[in-house]
Amino acid sequence: MEKEKMINLYKVHVLERADRTKISTFTLILLLAMSLMMAFAQPSFAQIGVSQPVETSGYITVAPTLIGVGQTATVNLWTFPMPTNYLYNPYYGGFTGVTVTFTKPDGTQDSFMPVDGTGQFDPGQTQSLGAIYFFYTPDRVGEWSVSFTMPEQNITDATGTVIYQPCTSNTFQFTVQEDLVYAGLLCGYPWSELPDEDSYWSYPISSNNREWYQMSGDWLQGRTSFYAMAYSSFSGVTARNWQPYGPGPNTGHILWTQPLRAGGLIGGDYGSLSYYLPDYAGSVVIQGKLIRNIPNGQFECVDLTSGEVLYTAPGSISCGIHLPGNAYAQSMLDPSVVLASSMGNYVTPYLFTTSGTTWNYIDPCDGTVKRSLTNGGVGFKLVDGTNLAYGIASGNLTGWDMSKVVGNDWPTGITWTTPLPESNTGKVPSLFAISTCVETIVLTTRNEFWGYSAEDGSLLWNLTLTYPVAANEAFNTYGVDDIIVFDCVDATFHCYSMITGDELWVSDSYADSPWATTWTVYVSETNDYENLYLALPDGTISALNLETGNEVWRSEPIASTEYPNNVVPYVQGVLMVGGNIYAYAGYSIGYLIDPIPRQSMLVCIDATTGEIKYTLNGGVFPEAAANGYVIGTSIFDGMRYCIGKGPTSTSIIIQDDVVAKGDTVLIKGNVLDQSPASQEYDSQVLFPNGVPAVADEDMNEFMDYLYMQNATLLNNPPTPKGVQVTLTGVDPSGNTVPIGTTTTDSEGNYAINFVPDTTGIYSIKATFEGTDSYWPSNAGTHLSVIPAVSSSAVIEPEEPTPETPEEPETTEEPETPETPEDPETPEEPIPEEPETTAETPLISTELAIIIAVAVAVACAIGIVSFWAIKIRK
Repeated sequence: MEKEKMINLYKVHVLERADRTKISTFTLILLLAMSLMMAFAQPSFAQIGVSQPVETSGYITVAPTLIGVGQTATVNLWTFPMPTNYLYNPYYGGFTGVTVTFTKPDGTQDSFMPVDGTGQFDPGQTQSLGAIYFFYTPDRVGEWSVSFTMPEQNITDATGTVIYQPCTSNTFQFTVQEDLVYAGLLCGYPWSELPDEDSYWSYPISSNNREWYQMSGDWLQGRTSFYAMAYSSFSGVTARNWQPYGPGPNTGHILWTQPLRAGGLIGGDYGSLSYYLPDYAGSVVIQGKLIRNIPNGQFECVDLTSGEVLYTAPGSISCGIHLPGNAYAQSMLDPSVVLASSMGNYVTPYLFTTSGTTWNYIDPCDGTVKRSLTNGGVGFKLVDGTNLAYGIASGNLTGWDMSKVVGNDWPTGITWTTPLPESNTGKVPSLFAISTCVETIVLTTRNEFWGYSAEDGSLLWNLTLTYPVAANEAFNTYGVDDIIVFDCVDATFHCYSMITGDELWVSDSYADSPWATTWTVYVSETNDYENLYLALPDGTISALNLETGNEVWRSEPIASTEYPNNVVPYVQGVLMVGGNIYAYAGYSIGYLIDPIPRQSMLVCIDATTGEIKYTLNGGVFPEAAANGYVIGTSIFDGMRYCIGKGPTSTSIIIQDDVVAKGDTVLIKGNVLDQSPASQEYDSQVLFPNGVPAVADEDMNEFMDYLYMQNATLLNNPPTPKGVQVTLTGVDPSGNTVPIGTTTTDSEGNYAINFVPDTTGIYSIKATFEGTDSYWPSNAGTHLSVIPAVSSSAVIEPEEPTPETPEEPETTEEPETPETPEDPETPEEPIPEEPETTAETPLISTELAIIIAVAVAVACAIGIVSFWAIKIRK
């Protein structure tokens, strides 16, 4: 009976659960049906499903909570729930009428409707999220508070009306003090310390190190090329001969080399003729990677620090560009909404190239095309950091915005057009330059200039020169927005404002130096914010003040009998980085002279004084500068060179590393150049034990010997000075022991003596602190110092000599086999056998327990299965 009772109770329980499940399922279906009915309900049914009016709440905060007078605080306010229409879709108009009230320490109040920090909304209007962020600058010391109110309001659209109740936020307290406060939101504190000149860093740079922008910067297009990129179709503001960020190499140390194409002397039947080296201009450096055009219609990506080729892709690169993020992309529902965040400030790097009328944007990480625009304009100039480009299309000056493009059809991005002006000579004007501030677009026809508004294409000014201007004798200055024109008759330079067209100054004449009058604009100029630097064919570089046009300094020429001007001329190829000017001096490949004149070189000049810091033979033509490196191609051998600091290795050896206290220890080792170029076969042949690290003052001669095939040096190898090595020890008590400083020899080796005065184990360290040519390195080892041996120990050898003949008696040891006790060994295990058998019941008991548990579990499973079957029946 009890068993049947239990079964019946179980059936009732199961049936009740089944009924509840059915009811729950029915309820869920009913709810879904009601939801669908509500979703498709007409506005007349607005009262259904929406509780009217909607209760709201508000919150406000200030950061930081402690600020100084005159500093700007960040204020955030928001409401709940977020504004929606009747169907709970986002309402992009947000809430309105929000009023904040700041209560000052004296009780007076400052009330107003804040404007959201995006600048896209009316005063008191929230974003679609129901939030506003804005900035506030308190004007007195003391305790402040802030709160806000929002009035009752209706949100009405085609779906119906939602009534939102008013709300008053919390009151937030903050403190204002007299002294400035250092905080992240106020001034970026704590600031990331910049690495010093001997601290190595690499890409990618952690976003925590915001201040490191000062030493890192991409090189988006080198106007430095054999045929000049000054008038490149895709340069615009992107192209420049000046790298404002980071250092430049202070010696000619070669980090790595890479063959570009056949170059150098042909030899044999061709006598002194050399291979022709065409220009593959277009060097770009992005994120520590060098991207450059190579033969056969390709470009390659190379690691800037190692020279390793990362990938090769088809195409020819025109420039690099950073395209800005678009805040509109945050909204997938309505393109008219702008949400508050930094999304509109992020940038994405691209390589830019064209194929006919197709504009291609390429990922610099792998060389793949990310976006292609068809029917594109020709001869347009891009503006880095923007979506903008300007050029001439169908006889009109044209403004273009990539963010306006629809369906990748380039013409849909045109924002305005203006007919081209008529020139006095009848020539069609060409696009000359775009101001750095992207305010003015300049057109030219050699001796005429026009300035147009970049915003709407309206004419701002026009200028007609009263002196003759030869072709390629005008350029614009990067970052300063000046136009420089060379008067070839008076041999003077004229400076005009790109913004107004006004003449600012005229330089003194260079007519006293006949060859200087032959200056042309083939990448023979650069500038910073203070000076204009002109490389002249008379073998000098002249610095002119950009405010006045006065000459600041002029460099000394390098004498030579290889050239008709009796000096090594500067004709083309100048760039500037880190306070140094890097100029190509020598033969101009554009003239196709063969045999090629000797003594072409890279010259490094101090931009402050005009003094020559060093020269590097080999005809290296500078193309790009970034992250402390200068990249160039040699006209003498067709090789690409990277100039800059390289890695080193320091070794330390103590041959007798266990010595007596007071003995002299010889510590030796070497410091070797571990740059990729030093590991090549040619370098190993010259230095089979490793290329030594050499002193900065002897670097350029050493590079000339090692990589540039200087015939005189190959027959008479140089003996350069080495580098300093500092040796220190730590004695057994943990005290630092200065050992000394020494200098490596021309093979990179060093040696120094050391006399330890304490017993125990010493730690010995050799440190090379780095130079302008090398990164630091170090190495360590250990030395064991034992007590000194006393002189009395010399008499002791007499003691063992008389007893030595008695030692053979030990041969009697073989008699040990007579030991008869071995047979007794089998008797020992006999008493132990019962002990081993006594352990077996323990093992059986454990097995029995395990078996019993298993049987019990099996029984339980069987019982449960039996009841389950009975219940189903």
